[in-house]
Amino acid sequence: MDAYDKGVSLLAVREHTEKEIREKLSRSFSPEETERAVALLKEKGYLSDERYAEVFIRSRMRRSPEGRPLLLMRLRDKGVDSNTASMAIGRFWEEEMYSAPLEEAYRSLAAKKGPEKARAALLRKGFSESEVRSASSKVDDEAF
Repeated sequence: MDAYDKGVSLLAVREHTEKEIREKLSRSFSPEETERAVALLKEKGYLSDERYAEVFIRSRMRRSPEGRPLLLMRLRDKGVDSNTASMAIGRFWEEEMYSAPLEEAYRSLAAKKGPEKARAALLRKGFSESEVRSASSKVDDEAF
């Protein structure tokens, strides 16, 4: 198996960042083979930090919703450049795809800990005061 084939097999399992693929391939292949494979994977559209960022954001918001600052930090830690990460997060926020997961997180936390602790927890997770206020008022309005 050459570096390209190894990259394809890794990407068949899940999305990876360019940094992750480069690191994994460099464990078994020369720097030249690794760079050729990364370039070909990108050229063929199999490797995309933009797509990775979008998948990552959707996944995090389903499992454990986080606000923009935390998502940006996590994407940067994975090797996604700031511009790409910011653009992906911006699209997610522009389409308000964060609101339903945020409301569900608030609903769940409020049921367990009460409204004030739920708001505080969501603020610590990087949501803005206005985002938390909007989610809490919508959920609280539904309760009555």
